[in-house]
Amino acid sequence: MPKLKLPRALPGPAEPPAPEPPSPPALLLGRREFLKGLGALLAALAAAVTGVRRAYAAARGRFFTGHEFATLAALCDRVIPPDHDPGARALGAAHYVERMLTAFDHRVPLLFAGGPFSNRNPFPDNDDGTPSRRRPKNAFRHFIPPTRVQEMRWRAELFGSAKVPGADFNDAVLGPLTGLRTIYRQSLRRVDQTARAMHGKPFVRLEPAEQDGVTFIGLLVEHTLEGCFAAPEYGGNRRLGGWKMVGVEGDDQPLGYSIFSRAKGDYVERPDHPMSTPNPDEVAAPRPITPDAEKVQDTIIALTEIFAPD
Repeated sequence: MPKLKLPRALPGPAEPPAPEPPSPPALLLGRREFLKGLGALLAALAAAVTGVRRAYAAARGRFFTGHEFATLAALCDRVIPPDHDPGARALGAAHYVERMLTAFDHRVPLLFAGGPFSNRNPFPDNDDGTPSRRRPKNAFRHFIPPTRVQEMRWRAELFGSAKVPGADFNDAVLGPLTGLRTIYRQSLRRVDQTARAMHGKPFVRLEPAEQDGVTFIGLLVEHTLEGCFAAPEYGGNRRLGGWKMVGVEGDDQPLGYSIFSRAKGDYVERPDHPMSTPNPDEVAAPRPITPDAEKVQDTIIALTEIFAPD
């Protein structure tokens, strides 16, 4: 079969040339302005990330982000460092601070522990003047609602007088009261900024000697000591380790140190804690305070002299 021959295509108009690629935009920012803009962008991104972390912490009933809490715990450990005894971090001082700052996140604010007894000591047996096997319920666990004035005062302490209606009555004379929540958040940020400026690392990654060179707020010292040696129902003094470290028994009721005996018609002293004679381990001489207690005592004295008003 003969093949068909198709006519060749007639030459048509030439295709238009491809458009030139757009020229790059002119550089509008110099290096200095670019770095400023980059810094602002990174700061905005960091603020957004921090905001998310704080929202996540608040959803879990926390105040601090994970990094803020780790920084706070490391700071507490510089007030009472660990050795053969636990330091402030292990004693729960940071948990005490956070629990205080979130006191109003609970139906009954965690401000005033109840009473009169914890269950750390038994009731006395007044038949024979010895400790009984019965223990009271831990009423310390049930906090007491504050009065209206107490609540206003504590809200001002935590949130600042400007944020609490009626709490600004002294602001005209003394200036507004800055809340502890703001003080802690700003101070922890400054601690980290100082650590990075001095050593190029966040505070929690510094060696103890390097951490001691970073200034921290005197208020933290007060709260760390409270967290280590207050009743454990406030969030610190974990496993009573603070009391054990300095040789303090804590609350002793309802047992007390002398128990009335109906059989004898008189009070019976506890053999381990006599009231009219020295303790068994202090017959020869008064027992000196432990080295740890002496360190804490020296720290309190030194810091009192530093932060006391002239």
